[in-house]
Amino acid sequence: MCHVFLNRGSYKTGRYSVSTAIVALSLLVLSGCVTSVTTTSSLGGAATGVSQSADSQKAAQTRLELAAEYLRAGNVTVALEEVNNALKLNSSMTEAYVLRGMIYSQRGDFASAEADYARVMRERGSDPDVMHNYGWILCQQGRYADGDVYFDKVLATPGYATSARTWMTKGLCLQAADKTNAAKQALLKAVEYDPNNPIATYNLASMLYHAGQVADAQIYVRRLNNSPYANAETLWLGVKIENAMGNQLGIRELGEVLSRKFPQSREFVLYERKAFYE
Repeated sequence: MCHVFLNRGSYKTGRYSVSTAIVALSLLVLSGCVTSVTTTSSLGGAATGVSQSADSQKAAQTRLELAAEYLRAGNVTVALEEVNNALKLNSSMTEAYVLRGMIYSQRGDFASAEADYARVMRERGSDPDVMHNYGWILCQQGRYADGDVYFDKVLATPGYATSARTWMTKGLCLQAADKTNAAKQALLKAVEYDPNNPIATYNLASMLYHAGQVADAQIYVRRLNNSPYANAETLWLGVKIENAMGNQLGIRELGEVLSRKFPQSREFVLYERKAFYE
């Protein structure tokens, strides 16, 4: 089956806070979307009709893949145009409605997103990838409890209990709902199942820091800052954690990295001012 789903591997978003995680989580990919149509020349006119149908399906598939690529590149407007082109070629293409619903949600057009997902849920309501996406759409609207119900359904699906992307999204949704303890447990699960996930790692470290659990926060932020995903925001969080622990050497080391790699960043300005609590 062809699925459109949230990409657990696209993390290079620059920042990893809850607000920007929405962008990262809205990156979609297409997997296994190949249309196979068998024809035979002996069928004459019937074969021509099947061939035309196959051509339309292939063209729709190409448009859908282009839409996903444009969305991944952050060009939401063109992504929407391409997915609409795909639906003109094949109006019954469920995956296109899945993708368009996520595009609408990223644009803040939740009424249209809900309309597309109402159709998708009727056809594939038990699909864990669909439930995951719909849960995130609900969460973006502040319907945290409703979204969490769908995340729990995904995690109850055989083979999905260790889904790092769903644990992460559940954690971010709970965090937005100010359910700090539950959010922390979900993010811990996400990091357990995917230790290289920078969004989950950053938000977990930040939560631990604000809860006063600075030693635990240090473990996670150091892991992140020693990875290719380190950026000005992760380094600044590291500085604040080292400051809370009274580690002047750690502060200077991270400050040097900020100065060298991100001299124009807001975080470096804060570092120079020693504004550790802003």
